[in-house]
Amino acid sequence: MTKKKTVAEKVKVEKKVVRKSESFASYYTNDTQIQTGPWDVRLIFARIEEVNKDTGIIESVREAEVHMSPQHALRVHTLLGQQLTKYGATFGPIPQPKASDFDGGD
Repeated sequence: MTKKKTVAEKVKVEKKVVRKSESFASYYTNDTQIQTGPWDVRLIFARIEEVNKDTGIIESVREAEVHMSPQHALRVHTLLGQQLTKYGATFGPIPQPKASDFDGGD
């Protein structure tokens, strides 16, 4: 049984032209939620504004939501992994915060 070719494998792309739509926006995010359903994947991007260690309350502002097919989400996952591997090779390991940075401990 032969593997079915994807569109990218069927079409020889000479050049990809990308233009910004009139509604294009660029956001910084440091808080992301992911929701999945049988037909789509939703990424919800937010920006944390305040962390109150005394009350344990984190305040964030939702900036944008992106909906995509599971197939496209899998491709984004692959590409993001590749880019983070390249980043690590260039700049070294990406530091991760310790749990104590969030729980108020040492």
